[in-house]
Amino acid sequence: MKNIFKPYSLLLHFLSLILFFFIGILYAGLVDAGKGQMLAGGAIVLGYGVMGAGIGFCISIFTSYNLNRKTIIKLNIISSLLIIGLWGYFYIKHQKRQQDKLEEQQFENEQLQSPKPTQPVQEAEPIENDNSDASENSIEKQMAMLTKKDYRFQEKALGLGMYAPNLDKQSTMYFYSAPNFEKSIQEHTPTDSITFKKSQYGDIVIQTAPPWLVPKHLKLDYGILLFKAQSITQDFIEVTVNETNQQTAFVSKYSGHLQYWPEFLLHVHSVEFPNPEHETIYVKPLDHAGTVTTTYSFMKPLRIKKDWMFVELQDDSFNSVGKGWIKWQDTNGLLVRYSLLS
Repeated sequence: MKNIFKPYSLLLHFLSLILFFFIGILYAGLVDAGKGQMLAGGAIVLGYGVMGAGIGFCISIFTSYNLNRKTIIKLNIISSLLIIGLWGYFYIKHQKRQQDKLEEQQFENEQLQSPKPTQPVQEAEPIENDNSDASENSIEKQMAMLTKKDYRFQEKALGLGMYAPNLDKQSTMYFYSAPNFEKSIQEHTPTDSITFKKSQYGDIVIQTAPPWLVPKHLKLDYGILLFKAQSITQDFIEVTVNETNQQTAFVSKYSGHLQYWPEFLLHVHSVEFPNPEHETIYVKPLDHAGTVTTTYSFMKPLRIKKDWMFVELQDDSFNSVGKGWIKWQDTNGLLVRYSLLS
């Protein structure tokens, strides 16, 4: 009892408060105690620190009551060293966070002040249409011309993303022209349609289609029928129904699924640069960050943050050989081509 109020014991009490406060905050970070709590996150982390300080104070009281002077002094030295180490850790972490924020702010300012040059665009090839009474085979043959090789395209007019009709839930896809957005779909009369049927092998195929139909992607044996979405209302989605002349029509929002560009690109097989020798992979989503020079064959999208995409670099066997950040879009359109299939 006599040691509790000795100067070396009082120092132990003080050091224990600080040491266990840091330990409490460190623990809160390890368990993500404040993650996703917005403004309350800081208070939660601080609460862990206060609880830690309280526990440390109780431990110091018990320790000073049961240990001798020499041992308490040793504990003071150890506690001081631990406090210095933890303070250094939190200081370095804080400085890194501030540096990252500064770099992101500088990057955003550069984006606003420095317009990017227009990128060359590879246009989709037209489909030679016959007439509205074309057979199933001729429709497939004409529309398949748009899906050569590995489906690699570059968009100039981005639009919103890609619209995919529910092929397995409907036999007819209806098109509407100039709908009244204040009325429901049931109050509109379709102007044209695509009809589907099942082949003798159980696959969904096109039975009839308008002669002007040129979707963005078509390969029904893989369940792929995609239209580029241009606008959206409460009940309708405007899609490009002819990629050669950019003709649009409206479809029911409830007869398919719209994937906005970030979501769509995260589900493709891979992306690539139109001109790899003139493009750069960065270690951070910053134009002035260090570059990645790893040799690779494919880039698999993992994350999208504004105009940047975090990709996994893969070799010919699709094994990971590294990761990095690339620019996937600017004000002129897509900066990458994508492949739906391997």
